Amino acid sequence: MRGIDDVAGLPLAALLITSYLTLLTPVLNTIIRVQEYEADLYGLNASAQPDGFAQVALKLGEYRKLDPGPIEEFVFYDHPSGRTRIYSAMRWKAEHPETWSAPAEARTPPRQ
Repeated sequence: MRGIDDVAGLPLAALLITSYLTLLTPVLNTIIRVQEYEADLYGLNASAQPDGFAQVALKLGEYRKLDPGPIEEFVFYDHPSGRTRIYSAMRWKAEHPETWSAPAEARTPPRQ
């Protein structure tokens, strides 16, 4: 290499950029995963359907691991794991008992 404008430095630049982005991937995945978790909570608040949300998370488990290890999730996952999504849906349901289905007798209107 003779200078900054020498084409021979291109492989080195590509290697440095690739290394930087590879090291940055877990950090970016964590940022995205937190945003997706917040979006999941927004969806639960908007729909008030935690059981349906949990069922969808289970269906996603057909092609994606439901319970990855902590390191695996940190490095490779850019969305919350299925276990995290189901747990958050059931926790949301426990915190909002008004959304629970009532027995058929309780749903009938009172007689006047």
